[in-house]
Amino acid sequence: MTSRNPDANRPYFSHPDTVLEYARAAVRVGLWRSEAALLEKHVPRSARVLELGCGAARVSVGMVKAGWTDLLATDFSPDMVEAARAVVESAGVGSGVRCEVADATALPYADASFDAAVFAFNGLLMIPGRDRRKAAMREIARVLRPGGVFLFSGHDRACTRLDHWECERRLAAAGALDADKEVLGDTLYDTPQGRVFIHSADESELSEDLAQAGLRVVFSAMRSEVADEPREVREFSDDTRLRVAIKG
Repeated sequence: MTSRNPDANRPYFSHPDTVLEYARAAVRVGLWRSEAALLEKHVPRSARVLELGCGAARVSVGMVKAGWTDLLATDFSPDMVEAARAVVESAGVGSGVRCEVADATALPYADASFDAAVFAFNGLLMIPGRDRRKAAMREIARVLRPGGVFLFSGHDRACTRLDHWECERRLAAAGALDADKEVLGDTLYDTPQGRVFIHSADESELSEDLAQAGLRVVFSAMRSEVADEPREVREFSDDTRLRVAIKG
């Protein structure tokens, strides 16, 4: 299994233990303070919002509880969507959240049908292959209305594991990058639930790809710079970079 395999992460996100972990996080962790702060600033509560890679709808449930009223939570894993529906029902927010299976690289929605899109918890960068990540950005831009907002998070190569990435950079320059990796920044982790792909990007790479898709970055900061998160969030996720982009 390599980063070039478009289904590299599917077994992991279909594993019962992973699904249970995300369902628990939706309840125990909830919406991050940093996410809430950026949503509050950039996304009106009347907006029609698309959550991508929703897992068990952690973000969508948190947004409805905070006053947003029109959420569509989607994930490429039917098992995750089933868990999301259960979490939405148990949270009593079903009137504000719908849950559907959808692949971010080929969204089944009309052009300009959402005011905002959210791809939380490194989700965009867990899509294997730069071309497929760029396809997802194009699809997100397509379904956003002009001026629509895209909020997402992901590992920043310039802020984490610096010695590791310097070694990887030298290998890439010498044409000796591990055959399982397509480009600098690719990582494959072995876990009890299966192998997991994730990409660590840098600012120039993501800004270039977003711009090609018609999305302009208007905010970029590490989570720790945006808000002081509680212990539950820090244990759930390492520090990550939050970005806000605008269509047009």
